[in-house]
Amino acid sequence: MEGEMKRSFDAWRALLHVGWLAVLLGLVMEVILVALAAGFGTLKGANPVLADLVQKVSWSVLVCVGLAVGTTAKEARGSLMGLAGLLAAPLAFMVARSLHKGAMQALEVASTAGPTPSLALIVLIKGLQYGSFGLTLDWVEKKPWGGLAAHLATGLAVGILFGGAMLALSIQAAPQTPPLPVLVSRAANEFLFPVGCAFVIYVSKVMKKLGARSEERVH
Repeated sequence: MEGEMKRSFDAWRALLHVGWLAVLLGLVMEVILVALAAGFGTLKGANPVLADLVQKVSWSVLVCVGLAVGTTAKEARGSLMGLAGLLAAPLAFMVARSLHKGAMQALEVASTAGPTPSLALIVLIKGLQYGSFGLTLDWVEKKPWGGLAAHLATGLAVGILFGGAMLALSIQAAPQTPPLPVLVSRAANEFLFPVGCAFVIYVSKVMKKLGARSEERVH
């Protein structure tokens, strides 16, 4: 009984670490996008930034924590990480989208979003992206070379593959090719976020291992 309670506590502590790191990831992603907008001269004030920040943080927390749930199980973790990513990404997308709309209304920010692929198609792609992401991260971790660099490379590969598909679909859905600043911002968001999420998952695993070792020394 005591062992089960300890494992449960350790799992919740690990997820809490992921949550805080995911919040930081959302902040970093927004800083990158703001810097790009400032560089292109398309920054439109604080309110749109705040609305986008709500979206980035909520998306980051739900996706990364969802993936991390699969790492807390001892058995069949690979399939659980894949299933967690498959379910968490669509849910995170819908929640982040709703929160973004609510924040825009509250801050009186006019929507500048152009035509996008169908909602069902986006949800499907996100689910496949993070389902495969979870499976691949678990596979990478079990390899002798599965350190930080391998995790980051996995995130980049997934970002380029699925993010590139999302970018192509967005361009196809638009009546004309979006301006360069818009394309660069979307590409940065799609390509870099999985890299950051892979970093969050890796760091949380390292912190979990270090915590277990320190407790072993105490006992």
